[in-house]
Amino acid sequence: MDILHKLRIIFWGLVIGLWGLFMYQFMSEDMSSLKRFKIDKNPFSSTAETAPPVPGKIPFTETSAQPRPRPQSTAAQLPAGTVPRQSSLDLIRSGGVKGVASTPLIPEHYPGEKTSLPAGGTGEGYPKPPDGFAMKVTPHFVVYEEAPEVSPGLTDTLEALHGNIMLDLVAFSPWTRENKVYIYYARTSETYRRLTGRPAWSGGAASLGERKIYVYKSDEAFGILAHELTHIYFDSFFTPSNPSPLWLSEGIATYIQSERGNSTPNWLAQNLKLLEGGSGFKLGDLVRIENMQGADEDNVRLWYAESYSVVRFLIKLKAGDAFYVFCKNLRDGRPAHEALYQAYGMPYNKLSSLEFAWRYDLKTGKISGMNR
Repeated sequence: MDILHKLRIIFWGLVIGLWGLFMYQFMSEDMSSLKRFKIDKNPFSSTAETAPPVPGKIPFTETSAQPRPRPQSTAAQLPAGTVPRQSSLDLIRSGGVKGVASTPLIPEHYPGEKTSLPAGGTGEGYPKPPDGFAMKVTPHFVVYEEAPEVSPGLTDTLEALHGNIMLDLVAFSPWTRENKVYIYYARTSETYRRLTGRPAWSGGAASLGERKIYVYKSDEAFGILAHELTHIYFDSFFTPSNPSPLWLSEGIATYIQSERGNSTPNWLAQNLKLLEGGSGFKLGDLVRIENMQGADEDNVRLWYAESYSVVRFLIKLKAGDAFYVFCKNLRDGRPAHEALYQAYGMPYNKLSSLEFAWRYDLKTGKISGMNR
């Protein structure tokens, strides 16, 4: 019996060792780019050095854009047989949320994105660059820049950002080792609108199904890119029948934008203060919202901040793969309270328990150990 016990220990030791070696090899390529994450000049900033004019192109003048809540899919745009989810912030309007600082541009998705996930397949049949754009292929992207050639600073920054995002999302998007994301980086908002057909207030757009992101040079572009990359990486983990819940998708995207992309929205801190003071939405209501239709911008910002804060709490709450297990349970169709309990254990067996702990931690930081 002692010999069998020792053989079992040796066997499982070998299994764990081989698994660890596999994970190290799997992640090392993505993580290696983090060594270059120090960025001396943000190539996405509108104050960065302007690229030389493209020959034969008429110079455009960049206009200011006003923030708007991004549009969401409607029931008419969903596949036949799909049951529309309960939606609208009108369910849970909160008062006393005025005077919030102006928000940066909010990125938007195309209609029906929650039912269209990144397609598989590899190959080098990349789309041709638009007129006036150069193209360059990197390990994880196909970059199109409105310039005579794609700048090394842009590609290095993108690869560094990818590596930084993978610190949190490598388990959710293993396909990134074989399939690339397409980045269209315009020099002006006019070129961006010509490519996308989006309105003047749009700061960026993403087609999750085609793995394409469109941005133009602005102070918000880097944050929008980090936000939208997260949607592509994270939302692909879910299925058309069980898409990522809006609060979770936007919460993790805002978290990555702030924590990994170093582009914290200027409205976030003030809204976190409002939440700390007891404002915000009941968690049971927050997780039911599936679009922003009919909501004013103050409520949209507060909703984004609360989604971010709850996701950040869940990520920091327990080491290991608890957050991954929680998301996997949701993807597999389990109710939120059941998914929560199976991932985190007691006392997190219902959303009200999570809300109590999260609000207590907002004020004290004693549960997660986070310093605001």
